[in-house]
Amino acid sequence: MRLKFLLGLLAAVFMAIPQFAYSQEEDDESEEYADPNQPIIDSLLNAINPDSPNSVKAKNYTRIALITSSVDTTLKYAFLALDFCHETDIELIANCNYYIAWGYFLNDQSKIALPYAIKSIRLMQNDNKLISKKYILIAKIYEDLTYIDSTKYYINLALENNIKNNDTSNITDCYITLGGIFYNKNYYKEAEQYFRKAIILDSLIGDTLEYAEGYLRLSECLIAEYIGIEDLYTAKEYLTKATYLQDIINSNVDFYITVKYLTYGVLANVYIDIANLTNNNTYADSCYYYIKKALDYFIKQGLTDNAITNGYTYVKYLKYYKKYDEGLAFLKRLKKYFDENSSSLSLRDYYNDLKEIYILLGDYKNAYECFEKETEYGNVHINDSSMNAIADMKTEQAMMLEKIDREKTEAIHAAEKQKMHIIIFSLIGGLLLISLLVFYILKALDIKKEANAELSEKNSLLAEKNTLLAEQKEKIENQRDEIMAQRDHIEAQSKEIQASINYARRIQRALLTPDEAIGRVFSDYFLLYKPRSVVSGDFYWVGQFGDNKVCIVADCTGHGVPGGFMSVLGMTNLNYIVSQEIAPDAILNKLREAIISNLRQSNSDENLNAHVYDGMDVAACVVNEKQMTLSFAGANNPLILIRDNEVQIIKPDRMPVGISIMMKPFNSVTVELRKGDCLYTFSDGFQDQFGYNKDRKFQKSRLRNLLLEIHTRPMSEQRELLNLVFKEWRGPAENQTDDVVIMGVRI
Repeated sequence: MRLKFLLGLLAAVFMAIPQFAYSQEEDDESEEYADPNQPIIDSLLNAINPDSPNSVKAKNYTRIALITSSVDTTLKYAFLALDFCHETDIELIANCNYYIAWGYFLNDQSKIALPYAIKSIRLMQNDNKLISKKYILIAKIYEDLTYIDSTKYYINLALENNIKNNDTSNITDCYITLGGIFYNKNYYKEAEQYFRKAIILDSLIGDTLEYAEGYLRLSECLIAEYIGIEDLYTAKEYLTKATYLQDIINSNVDFYITVKYLTYGVLANVYIDIANLTNNNTYADSCYYYIKKALDYFIKQGLTDNAITNGYTYVKYLKYYKKYDEGLAFLKRLKKYFDENSSSLSLRDYYNDLKEIYILLGDYKNAYECFEKETEYGNVHINDSSMNAIADMKTEQAMMLEKIDREKTEAIHAAEKQKMHIIIFSLIGGLLLISLLVFYILKALDIKKEANAELSEKNSLLAEKNTLLAEQKEKIENQRDEIMAQRDHIEAQSKEIQASINYARRIQRALLTPDEAIGRVFSDYFLLYKPRSVVSGDFYWVGQFGDNKVCIVADCTGHGVPGGFMSVLGMTNLNYIVSQEIAPDAILNKLREAIISNLRQSNSDENLNAHVYDGMDVAACVVNEKQMTLSFAGANNPLILIRDNEVQIIKPDRMPVGISIMMKPFNSVTVELRKGDCLYTFSDGFQDQFGYNKDRKFQKSRLRNLLLEIHTRPMSEQRELLNLVFKEWRGPAENQTDDVVIMGVRI
């Protein structure tokens, strides 16, 4: 459950209003929901009598606290259970403290909830499955208290435990919480990445309600970073999909009911914004449909902040239809719900809306008075925000940021590895489907061949067997129709396979280090990446750990789908290995061990004689510009260093990353760097490319001479020149023989 987390997203300024300008009709969806587990609760209570042992009372009360959907009931029976627990029953005491912490958290009492949550963790440190949920709760409590570093620390502990236990549902919970942290810090792109990861996992495990919530969070990111109306249309699509998923499930759990009406409110606000931009009444009417449902629910449930937010959306609806008097009367009724605890931001927004209504009515005197009030509370909010920012900064500086980031990286990489395993199995299934399609095609061709032979025989007997010919003709026409239907079916399945391969390409591209991330590591670089097919067997990986900048370029066995599988294995393993090892030789040794394990290779004579050498050629560099050193280890792939118009070739070990006849440890070479040095790593795709209408390859020496010739030019220009030379040498794109990747870095 993430009720508190989502309720905080839509905070505004008014409480439940007894009467609104529209008619509040009876609505089954807004009725009070009974506890679905009440029969079980009654049964547990009936099993307790005054003579029952304390252990039975404690267990039954704990069970009620677990299954009830009422927060007050959870607190009541968790405390009762705690009173009857024996001091040696550590697990039961820990769970009672957990339920108490959860209840106080949902009641907006995070400071009271915190010590109970911490105690539940200390008592259950060896229970990995339950400890993850407790980590998530304490992270949410710290987030509510605005201790962001503590939030990150416990979320990453939860993520690590969930990955170890393959608890996909709670992994998505961690992604949603991490996305919320970035969202609240106004880092919307980063937040969007975590929400999309949660959506992918929810879709894989079939969690429809969590899937819907992910779309709600994505739409909020789009609205927050609004650029143009297309963002609103996209947000509308996400929200429509979310409401559809929520409506078909129609859960009775309080959390998911609240999420559904939160979605209604956000969708209503998007509709009225689109209506104002397009002057389309249909969107405005859709706004009213959803805002009425949301307001009815939040008012009845006493969720003040959410009712406030949706009330302002209703005012926007009234202004659209120029019902200014109704809007003014509506806003005036809100004023009595503000008190000394109301935030300056809420009051500023209230007077801003009131000012706009007065302007539309032509009452400029009252509009000016509202403007002064808006300015007054706006200044108070700025001062409060500055003080809060200083307090947050001091708190965050006290945390172990370096440790949190390291653990977060390890956990996320492990999660990505698990996700890639699922995707690989899906791709294998696609290949099996291709084999089945080929079988059907061959079968269809055989049927057609038999039909043609039979038709020829019947034609030779045309004069004698006219009646029989008519029957055979009808049979052949039926067979032809069947073949045509099979052909259409095969074509449709072929399109599905191509769509799957294109999706695999998007997944592979998502795993590659983004250009902006490379730019943060190396300020002056270029990257030429030209896959031969839809998916590529070449890949690159860039990252920074302290002063050490890691650059890896790899060429996997094969290209297309087989090469794509190997590249996914390589990148997934590197995400984990490089977070543990920084020396290039250690990286290659660890990567070789992982590839051999993943592919279940062995160095048996049978495998070696069969040339089972599946693996990859890799160039691994670690650059330290502070110490001006370069460490390099290579598996068949060299490194070229150009300095003072001279080419230096740093040779690799002559063995691949994978099973091979030679299985020695990889060696590392360290050289001193100078400012202006140019480093180049690459696969063999460029140098092995056959020329168009030329029966020869481009060759290594020609590539080295080309790099020497262009190395003084800007890196971006070097990339364009290399791309131009390659295209001219290759000719049409279908002539490309292998995947190509070249990376250049200037020190």
